[in-house]
Order: sequence, then structure tokens, then C-alpha cells
Amino acid sequence: MIKLCIITHSYPRFEGDWRSNFIESLARAYAKNAVDVTVFVPYAVNFNREPIDDDGVKIVSYKYVPFRSLHTIGYGHSMKADLIIDVQDLLLMPFLLFVGMIRFAALLRKEKFDVIQAHWAVPNTLIAVFGRALAFSRAKIFTSFPGSDVTVITRLGWIGRIFAKIIARSDYLSCNSSDLKEDLVKAGLDENKVDFVIYGVDDQKIFFSENERTALRRAWGVSGDDSVLLLIGRFVPKKGFSTAFQALKYITERRKNVKLVVVGDGPLKSEYLAILEKDRTGSYVKFVGEIPTHELRNYYSACDIFLMPSRRLPSDGLNVVVPEAMACGRAIVASRVGGNDLVVFDGINGYLHDENDPKQLAQCVLKLVEDPELKNEMGSNSLKLVRDRFTWNAIVKYYLERYRDTISQKSG
Repeated sequence: MIKLCIITHSYPRFEGDWRSNFIESLARAYAKNAVDVTVFVPYAVNFNREPIDDDGVKIVSYKYVPFRSLHTIGYGHSMKADLIIDVQDLLLMPFLLFVGMIRFAALLRKEKFDVIQAHWAVPNTLIAVFGRALAFSRAKIFTSFPGSDVTVITRLGWIGRIFAKIIARSDYLSCNSSDLKEDLVKAGLDENKVDFVIYGVDDQKIFFSENERTALRRAWGVSGDDSVLLLIGRFVPKKGFSTAFQALKYITERRKNVKLVVVGDGPLKSEYLAILEKDRTGSYVKFVGEIPTHELRNYYSACDIFLMPSRRLPSDGLNVVVPEAMACGRAIVASRVGGNDLVVFDGINGYLHDENDPKQLAQCVLKLVEDPELKNEMGSNSLKLVRDRFTWNAIVKYYLERYRDTISQKSG
């Protein structure tokens, strides 16, 4: 049995918390594949997890400063709008790094992990590299770049370049978009060592429900002939939601029976509302705020077309909501950035459009709205792609192959 430690600085703080729930899904998928998995994560306010969850994942949290209220690093807090590093968290970072290294080295000596998988290279690969050295361990380090860590590396100048040299000591590197890989190469990492691996889908929990579709659409006052578009995510620039709001005026010029449902919240809501007011399209939009993760499949089921109009502001990885919507048999309209092209194949299970191009987005949506048979066919293709290639089980099996390859290469 492989002993694996996942190092992260963000993890669901309680059952049902949506923060970094994809890391939890990955950990549980490992456990279901007979991996002895431990998650090492800093404490956060409201963190309330049992030491072992229902799937056998062990969770070890640590405090890095004396004051409970100052545990703010990670959990979506450290980067304002995913663009600017929070000043308080920047000052706290040395404490997290130092305590994290010491605590992780002690855990590594005790548990003797075979593999360390660090998500968000900054700070977690740094903790892994120095913790491994302190523990005199030969554990292999796998680094995964979700996105904001790449922003940190590219925006810290010479400090970022030093971080990149340390991170390059990893035995394996992966990211989930060509944009991120391009930035990593610019920072000094070897492009031949950076693999593409997405975050997957738990198709046992995310699947289409006709009953939930009917109930939600009835609650929204949507008829069977109406087309529901869906956006899910934080209201930050890189999600590109403003492009979708700007596209509404072009869509509704030809089709009035359209509703855009928006799940999430964030600092750009006033910008979105201003676009809707200017274009007089507010009546076509329903903001529902943040919802528990277990309810997301109901929204995927209720929609007809899922939108992900990502922007390179900054570079981002593939958002897990895209393959999740695919698991519910939805056609996808997404931009050509942010890793969308790893799972959305133009003309097969949806359409890709240029970033920041609301007219092109509108044209893609209208093709599907005006051809229900095509929309349904693309939705079926989405579901097949997920089942064949993008479940968490498939992703974990791919990682396990890389683990075994790396271990055998080093031992040889």
C-alpha cells in the first residue's frame, strides 16, 4: 500500500464546505483506491474536521501563530480577486512556512510517507522540500499547480525565481492548463517536466436528476421551452463572468426565452449589475449566491448550457465545475483559456470562443439554443467523456501510475 501525504493550505473546513472541495474529492478517491492518505493543512477559523473522515482520509491540521483569529492564509483569502497578495497574509507567510516545515518533518519521520503531493506550490512544495530534508526522507514530491500559486511565482520577481528553483526539486510537476504551463516555463521550470492533469469528477455524487431539474425550474418560473444558462464561481476577474453578462444582450435580441442563473459571490458583483443595468438585461438573470456543494448537481441538472468564459487575468487552471457540468450531461460553452480546452472539444461536447468576446460567446449559445437535438447530442458526448476519462477514479489511477514510474526510475 502506498502511503501518501497531501499538503495543501486550503481544505473544506467542515462537511459541505465548498472551499477546495476538489482536494477533498481527490483525497477520498485515493482512499477508495487502497492508498493510505493523510492531508496536512493549516488551521483556519471554523475548521471543524474529525481526525479521520468517513472514507478513511486522515486529516492533520496545525496552527502557525498563537492567535486563533490570525489563521487566515489560504481558504480563498490570501489573494484579493486572485490578483493581489493580501498584506496580512504576506506577513504571516514566514510563520506558516517555518512551523509547517517543522511540523511536517515530524509527521514525515513518524509516518514515513512514500509520496508527498503538494497542491499550490507556494507555500506547500516549499514546506515539502524543506520538511523532507529535515526528516532525511526519500519520499517523492509531486507538485500540482491549481493557478493562484503560479500568479505568486510570476509576480514576486527574483523571490519568485528562487521559489521556482526550489519547486524544481519536485520529482513530478503537473498543472491543468496550457496558460499555467507557459507561465511556469517563463519562471524557469523545464517544460518537459510539466504534465497536464485536471481535477476530476465524482460521478457517484455528481449526476443528472430529472426530479431536481423539474423542481428547480418550477421554482425559477422556467417553462420546458425556456433555455437556462448557468455560471458557477467566485466573482473575480479570471472567471470572465462579465463576458457572459455582456453577451446576454446579443442572445436576447434573438431569443427571449432565456434565463441566466448565477451561483457564487465576490467583489465584482457591482460590476456585473452595472453591465445588466446598462444593457437592460437584468430581468434575464437570477443571482442565487453561494450554495452547499452537495446541491450543485441540482443546478447542473436544471440548466441547459453551462458557461465558463475564463480570462487570462491572471492565468488560471481548469475549473472543476466544467467537468462536473459535463457529468450531468450538459453542453458547454467556454473560452479557449483556463484549461477549458482540455475537456471541451469544439463541436463535440460544446463550443470554444475567444476570451473577452461576448458576441462570439452569444453565437455559440444561440447555435445550441436554436438546435435542441445538437445541444442534447453534445450533452451526451460530455457525459461519455467524463465516464471515459475525467472521473476522480481515472485521475487517481493516472497519478498512481506516475508514482510507480517515478519510484521505479529513482530506485533503478
